[in-house]
Amino acid sequence: MAHTHGPTTTGRLALSSLIFGLNFLVQGLGGLWTGSLGLVSDSLENLNDAVVNLLSLGSIRVANRREPCDQWNYGWHRLEIFNTLLGVLLLGVLAVAVLFEAWGRVRNPHPIRLGWAIGFSALGLLLNLAATRVLVPTQGTPQQHDLNLRSAYLHALGDSLANVAVMIGMVVIRLTGWRWVDPLLAVVIVAFILRGAFFLLRDAVGILMHRAAFDQEEARAALIALPGVRGVEDLRSWRVCSHLTVCTAHIIVDAERLDETETHQHRIEHLLAERFGVRHLTLHFETPAMSERHQHRFVHEHEAEGQAAHDGEACRDHGHPHL
Repeated sequence: MAHTHGPTTTGRLALSSLIFGLNFLVQGLGGLWTGSLGLVSDSLENLNDAVVNLLSLGSIRVANRREPCDQWNYGWHRLEIFNTLLGVLLLGVLAVAVLFEAWGRVRNPHPIRLGWAIGFSALGLLLNLAATRVLVPTQGTPQQHDLNLRSAYLHALGDSLANVAVMIGMVVIRLTGWRWVDPLLAVVIVAFILRGAFFLLRDAVGILMHRAAFDQEEARAALIALPGVRGVEDLRSWRVCSHLTVCTAHIIVDAERLDETETHQHRIEHLLAERFGVRHLTLHFETPAMSERHQHRFVHEHEAEGQAAHDGEACRDHGHPHL
């Protein structure tokens, strides 16, 4: 009998995006009708989650249909990063708009239909809990380690907590008459939205700038601990997108023939894949004598200021001499 593991990652992202989109409409329209800015700002969190999940889903589908080739070395996997930047820009614009409205409401509080606002917030909470349930990874499957799925799950859980905060705020307003609590809640929620946008932007820029994908000192120490490995040089790692880590390295081994390096290759591939998530690895094996004749130092200098540049070339090898 076949064992089913529930929806796939893409299926979970698609269904949760539908729920988040519905919740955005429910809380957004409810916030406009009841006059609650807290509900409107909370709806933006749902819009954020829907957009991010849809962009991740779209990027995965497009990347899986475009095979790597001589022109596009890694296919279209990096499309995910540009989609992330677009989502961050959208969040920033919406957040600024809410902050301006919140400032206006602090100075001139608006009346709020409190009973309806609590009802819309409760409905939003139920929808967020449904999305959270959809995004729970199936135990014992690779979904437990899927960063996109785990991130979406944590965002959905955070949205549920924001709904609870809005409901408590509406109760406080009913009991005290402090209508400034509503724009204050909106500002707090927007602060969390901007915090999430900042981390998304940081990760996207890090990938574009080829920031190391893992702790390379730790990886180097682990590699040197393998039998027969004498040294590790030119170790570099980077991410093409959030789920594709690439690594290259020069490995100094006790070997004299190419066929003697096969065992080293299998050990290194297994280590880097299991401990550091490397999915594409390029190794250059060297003997100790070869290593002594080859100094491993990466040097790249742009043309000096004022020096004429060569235009009109589609691709150009900048040259990266090893000194």
